[in-house]
Amino acid sequence: MSEERDQRLVERTLSGDRRAFGELVEHYQVAVYTVAFNVLRNEKDAEDAAQTAFLKAFEQLSSFNTNFKFFSWLYRIAINESINAKKKKRPFTGVEDLDPVASEQSDRLAQDNELEDRVGEALMELTPEDRAIILLRHFQDFSYPDIAYIMDTTESKVKSRLFTARQRLRGIFEKRSISLQI
Repeated sequence: MSEERDQRLVERTLSGDRRAFGELVEHYQVAVYTVAFNVLRNEKDAEDAAQTAFLKAFEQLSSFNTNFKFFSWLYRIAINESINAKKKKRPFTGVEDLDPVASEQSDRLAQDNELEDRVGEALMELTPEDRAIILLRHFQDFSYPDIAYIMDTTESKVKSRLFTARQRLRGIFEKRSISLQI
């Protein structure tokens, strides 16, 4: 969806056309759910956080600054909702909190899945803020300016926080004998 189309849908929503917001939800629901799941690592919690993010976006739509991309604004809300939900939940206790990945495919796929699980577990050891910044940069490929907007900070703080989060993740990787470049 283009920025222009997003802007038109926002304007239509603000004019009272709720179907227009429905189009935004339909278009971005997978992306919002994905970010929530990446932070929370639980389907039901991710669904709840995504729903709350869309509700807050709708309620706060009049405060949306059109100088920014709608998706970046929505993503920021989703990240914040996910982090807040994670803080309210009990801390990560182990592998049983992750959804198991069934693999009846090749040994290579099994190894990839095992590595993915191990990386997911390592990410869960990070604080929600560190995990969010790693996910935004390395899994969602957001630019530094977009991450700064999403996390309500400056680009220089994003770079600093990302550096620190990477260092922490490297330490966790070393402790778990995971060899990956981050």
